[in-house]
Amino acid sequence: MVWKRLYTLLTCFALGAALFGAAPAAAQQTGTITGTVTDSETGEALPGANVVVPNSPIGTSTGVDGTYSLSIEPGTYTLRASFVGYSASTEEDVTVTEGETVELDFALATGTSLDEIVVVGYGEQERGELTTSISSISEDDLANRSLTDPTEALQGTIPGLVVTQNSGSPGQGFSVRIRGIASPGNNDPLYVVDGLPLPDRPDYLNPNDIASIDVIKDAAGAAIYGTQGANGVILITTKKGQAGETRVSFNAQYGASEVPGQLDMAEAAEYATLRNEAAINADQAPVYENPTALRGQSTNWQDEIFQTGTFQKYSLGVSGGGDGFSFRVSGDFTDETGIVKTSDFRQINFRINTEYTSESGLFTVGENLSIGRDFRNTVPEGNDVSNFLIQTLQFSPAQPVRDPSLNTTDNYTFSRFGNNANNPVAVLDFNNSEDRATRLAGNVFADLMPIDGLTLRSDFGLDLRYGDNYSFTPTYEVSPTFRNTINGVNRYSDQRTSLIWTNTAEYSRVFGEQHDVTVLGGTSAEWNTYEFVSAGAQVLPSEDPSLRYLDQADGSQSAGGNLEQSRLLSYFSRLNYSYGGRYLATIVARYDGSTRFGENKRFGFFPSFSAAWRLSEEDFMDDVEWVNDLKVRGGYGINGNDAIDDFAFLTTIETFPAYILGEGNFTPGATLGGAGNPDLQWEESRQTSFGLDATLLDRLSVNAEYYVKNTSDLLLVVPQLSTSGAQRDGQVQNAGDIQNSGFELALSWSDTALDGDLTYDVGANIATVSNEVKSLGASTGIDRGSYRQGNITRTVVGQPIGSFYGYVTDGLFQTQEEVDEHAFQSGGTAPGDIRFRDLNDDGVINDDDRTFIGNPFPDFTYGINGRVAFRGFDLSVLLQGVSGNELFAAYEYYTLGSGIFNLEEDALDRWTGPGTSTDMPRLTVSDPNLNTRISDRYVRDGSYLRLKNVTFGYTVPDRLFDAVGASVRSARVFVSGQNLLTLTGYEGFDPEIGERNGVLDRGIDRGVYPQSRTVTVGLDFQF
Repeated sequence: MVWKRLYTLLTCFALGAALFGAAPAAAQQTGTITGTVTDSETGEALPGANVVVPNSPIGTSTGVDGTYSLSIEPGTYTLRASFVGYSASTEEDVTVTEGETVELDFALATGTSLDEIVVVGYGEQERGELTTSISSISEDDLANRSLTDPTEALQGTIPGLVVTQNSGSPGQGFSVRIRGIASPGNNDPLYVVDGLPLPDRPDYLNPNDIASIDVIKDAAGAAIYGTQGANGVILITTKKGQAGETRVSFNAQYGASEVPGQLDMAEAAEYATLRNEAAINADQAPVYENPTALRGQSTNWQDEIFQTGTFQKYSLGVSGGGDGFSFRVSGDFTDETGIVKTSDFRQINFRINTEYTSESGLFTVGENLSIGRDFRNTVPEGNDVSNFLIQTLQFSPAQPVRDPSLNTTDNYTFSRFGNNANNPVAVLDFNNSEDRATRLAGNVFADLMPIDGLTLRSDFGLDLRYGDNYSFTPTYEVSPTFRNTINGVNRYSDQRTSLIWTNTAEYSRVFGEQHDVTVLGGTSAEWNTYEFVSAGAQVLPSEDPSLRYLDQADGSQSAGGNLEQSRLLSYFSRLNYSYGGRYLATIVARYDGSTRFGENKRFGFFPSFSAAWRLSEEDFMDDVEWVNDLKVRGGYGINGNDAIDDFAFLTTIETFPAYILGEGNFTPGATLGGAGNPDLQWEESRQTSFGLDATLLDRLSVNAEYYVKNTSDLLLVVPQLSTSGAQRDGQVQNAGDIQNSGFELALSWSDTALDGDLTYDVGANIATVSNEVKSLGASTGIDRGSYRQGNITRTVVGQPIGSFYGYVTDGLFQTQEEVDEHAFQSGGTAPGDIRFRDLNDDGVINDDDRTFIGNPFPDFTYGINGRVAFRGFDLSVLLQGVSGNELFAAYEYYTLGSGIFNLEEDALDRWTGPGTSTDMPRLTVSDPNLNTRISDRYVRDGSYLRLKNVTFGYTVPDRLFDAVGASVRSARVFVSGQNLLTLTGYEGFDPEIGERNGVLDRGIDRGVYPQSRTVTVGLDFQF
């Protein structure tokens, strides 16, 4: 506690000394420097750009029209202009004469070097002044791609950041992981949009509204966000209005999509042959009399459920302003039809931001506000019978979609002979599930600049999300196992509200021309509420869509609900120091208090320290002309994580209306919900990192970094005795440690040719991450990833988290002699069955012979990008890949299973006698050897390289519009391809398998809605 107080006193002293020293000097005669700061390519004004005299307290910011005015004593100066996302520009030998005005304009180019301005927590800095790890992408990386979620644009562009699409269903989200998995619980980064922290992804944002995305990867940089920054921070800055002539932008895209490929499944005659053989091998009679008669009568069920999808998106933006006022208003509409029938997504968004700066520059007020509404019709993607894709692969190809001779609902056919899979077309037809969501997010702010260098800011933010799921189950009867005799309707509505009020004070000053100090202090108060209500009813008198209401039901009804609340109170500070631009240091401290913990453990202290040496500013580097910028840095920081239920520290009581007292009487009652733990405290992550940033030859940028991240006091659910009567699985405790370490490298080269007519840039990035569980407290392991034969993943000390766990195969038994000589597997083991290794040499194959058989996390991830432009034509390419990870093809439990269900064509090479196969076992419907048990038979190499995006465009020359007097500022036409090619050895639908049921379920392919191959054409106009 002593050093915490000491740090607080030092910070307050530094801020006080800076303010005390800020008293204005006696009035002197001055001159004036005025001008504008604009974008060098478009000529657009850049409001809020900084214009300063380096190594001095003299400086100002541009107004909404991009103009500035600086009163200054007579003399000769160097001036520097900078803006977020742009390279700074410096003008030397500017002479100011008493009473005279000097005109000086700056045109800034998009940032490509260490002079680029980037957003950091509660502020911004030049990249060259950073002491922490921050990677960025600009609006050019987002432009003209068929994106519905801005996080998709991060895939393959930033080393150490892994973006995985959990489902290809329209409108579904992504999992984003920065520097690996640090906890069995929450690993999502914090998202901050225009200074507003959000509890989840900003899926309401139109990528066309984004100006830049900055990603904080290390603890030293994220410490300013305390408990919310343990998994990294993604800072999103949206486009702002600019003073001057009103400008209009319009973007339209239309495209088509398709499934990249299909699994090779057996045709009808082949399936009948295999099914008969599986029956005979189980001492049963064959079920198909004449399999050859089915030739030419096969149904390709994948053709029946897949379709050509469509994508269309329209965006409109209007911006302008004047006399200290600026605005930008935008809206967009997206309509996407999925590649699986009955799946679709529609979204409409509206956004507005305005800003007003007083004529004196004393204060600025403004707001950023977004509202979005989306609708999504989903398809069932659960396990086994509730998964549409599993049903598609299982169902008999000997059956047509419909048979008019059948007395079934809509004449749908059904499988026979033990194949109890459901008709996949009927599954989609009977599915009626729609998700609807409305989200309102934004903030209002006020900045006060009472003296030079001091900015006081108050910011109040709101994030309100309302979700609603509607599902209707009609009555139908297709077979004895595929029927529903009672219709029903269910509604689930939830609302999440987050309010946050942040106040900061920042002061910057240069002492003695060399000592540049910036001090930030602030407080933040956050209120979070989540509540839901659910209701269901059965026996509706009509299935007409206009009459599907709960109050119309005559049958049983149900209802439920819950309310959760949490609060977070924070104090934070940051001290930035620069000596002559060469020696840099940053100290950060945050003190957080969360109501998710008991009073004794409610507050946590999260400090960080980082430093850098900018070698390129040293005198001894003056003659090294090929080195433009060179910096080495290092840092250490601590973050916390409070991602648990709001009341886990309390022993709770839960009510249930399901206690039977007497015949048919359901009486409400209460029981123990879960055992609380008053000693709960934060998960704590301690990260050390070392990095190098360089710009060489005016063309080459290099960024390299090594880090070690140790997470302790993991928040784990520890099982409790069932005799407690608690409804929860167990008690939340702090038990366990995980270590991640890795290396990241990013390279980029930018250049011109053909007298400047040709411009090009190419980049590549690669990252490694190693994960190891160091401790799990008293637990011997955590089993997850449940499927037909048990749990697929296990987490234990000494292994990566969520590793695949099962039996090791050793070929097939070819003879009975081999069966007899091997360890006992089962009483029904026979030649043609899989031989499992007896790892403990006890002569019996059982659970003790299981071991770790795969790691779902890649050895390294990488991305390659390139862009070239020539006389109006432009071409950009993005490739993204992973290498060294394994996938568990759980769906092959059916498609390479016992032979009851349809099989992949690989099963045609099954074992039928000695020497006929060494890896594809015999077919038998009884499976006495448990050939389908969890084993390395299903583990596959998940490496892939994907052509993520290719865009080719043409910008119409301005002179053509000038010649006809058109008011068009620019026009561009383009064609874009998404996921056009994937190189992989994985034979499933898609090698990009995410975390549908949490991080301990990663890499398990149970039949995932595949990502689509999409081609889009578009138009972009600027008026």
